[in-house]
Amino acid sequence: MTSRDNFRAWFAAQIEKLAPDRNAGFVIAMISFPLLERYLRQQTQAVPKSPTFAAGLLKVLPELGTTKAAEPFWRIYRHGLLHNVTMSQESHGLTHDTAIVAIEDNGKVWLNPVLFAQRVLTIIEADFETFERGRPLPTVVAYGTAPEPQGYSTIYLGTSTPPGQGR
Repeated sequence: MTSRDNFRAWFAAQIEKLAPDRNAGFVIAMISFPLLERYLRQQTQAVPKSPTFAAGLLKVLPELGTTKAAEPFWRIYRHGLLHNVTMSQESHGLTHDTAIVAIEDNGKVWLNPVLFAQRVLTIIEADFETFERGRPLPTVVAYGTAPEPQGYSTIYLGTSTPPGQGR
């Protein structure tokens, strides 16, 4: 399988399965932000706290309007969701009932996790070579099966060389 095949199987197909479930918004966003980060790091050759990265994010989400809005958006959603499994509820939230990004007059930002994920997947699929640069996606290798009691068998999977066959 190619890296693109793995990307589709591991990420795109799983997001598509979760998308109809309105309770899956957090999980969908938590999957989508690292995918977008990998892409933007390769595309901008910059780290997330840099103006160059924020400019790249703004190209993906022009709805944010300015790099001044893109920087806290990234910090609050990406870091909040992935480090704390939450975000500032006063200033940011998730909803399925808005456009991809909606900014209220009071500054509160709403993100539609399904539409966000769809945009991220579309951008990556259109420029997979950029996403793929850098550290390669792992390759899953089936090492074999071992008999289990009561007729079950276990498949042992790994992401490198099978035991006893190399490094």
